[in-house]
Amino acid sequence: MVKNNKINLDKIKNYFLEKNIKIHSFKKFNSDASNKEFRLYESLTDKYLVLSFVNQPQDFKKYINATKSLEIIGIPVPEMLYSNNSTVSVVMNYLPSNNATQFIKSRYLKTILLEASSHLIKIKNNQSKFKNISLRSKNTLSKSAVWGISFYVNHYKKKIDGYDFILNLLLKNLIKTFKKICIYQPILTHGDYFLDNLIFYKKKVWVIDHQDLSYDHPLLDIASLIFDARRIYSKKMTNDILNSYLKDIKPSEKKAMIDDIHLVSLARNLRILGAWIYLNKKGKAIYLKNFKQNTWHQINIHIDHLKLYELRDLLGIIHQETS
Repeated sequence: MVKNNKINLDKIKNYFLEKNIKIHSFKKFNSDASNKEFRLYESLTDKYLVLSFVNQPQDFKKYINATKSLEIIGIPVPEMLYSNNSTVSVVMNYLPSNNATQFIKSRYLKTILLEASSHLIKIKNNQSKFKNISLRSKNTLSKSAVWGISFYVNHYKKKIDGYDFILNLLLKNLIKTFKKICIYQPILTHGDYFLDNLIFYKKKVWVIDHQDLSYDHPLLDIASLIFDARRIYSKKMTNDILNSYLKDIKPSEKKAMIDDIHLVSLARNLRILGAWIYLNKKGKAIYLKNFKQNTWHQINIHIDHLKLYELRDLLGIIHQETS
């Protein structure tokens, strides 16, 4: 259940008073898929965003550590002005723009995706090691894919004839298929790197919602950027971003890396199918309604690219009977 906690405004108001900043209005933001609380404070000249982790206090320190780590590397993130342990909240400069999704049909989309992929190259080439950033288990991707499709199938089990038999065959196939992505050298990874978690402001791409920064699979972020579970980019756009990201890769290694990106994204999008069901059960049905078919579209792209014919048959049954 989502907790009904609210932001403690008194200490935040005191912060502005101490800085001699006169706030004349504030409003609550609509929540995203998480349980974070947002407030927008406005003075006569500036705007400030208050981000509270009162519903997810375990993410408060993670957010601060992630912000500092990305700043050291040189990745643009909203500047933290103030944080408070007792209220588990952060005050930051507000970037006066909606997230990058508003540019989905504009000429800036390719610019945003290219710069976002260049951020990933910078992170990949970074030599710094951050002790306060967690290391994910190397079977996390595989396990989360199994969880996602299992959760999805169990939700629709009344629609799927012989669902338990099909699911059993599917899980055995997935465990075998995903063995390869359990072997890698981890790098710093956002974990949910896609258009909704980017802001395009003053021709610069800023990264947000980065509290889950961890050391994880090196292709996870580029996979989630290109093969977005919420929207479909043209094949040309996808290839242009891939070629930009892989520009320093030897031609002989390029095909194998593209295959690995598809495999990583397949695992991620199977997990996301389960995430849509989870959010649906929590009263956020809009995600399942709006994005289920896009997620299946991406899954089918990966299966066709990788020529996973047995997996295509098993998932095809599930897709057809849950559409």
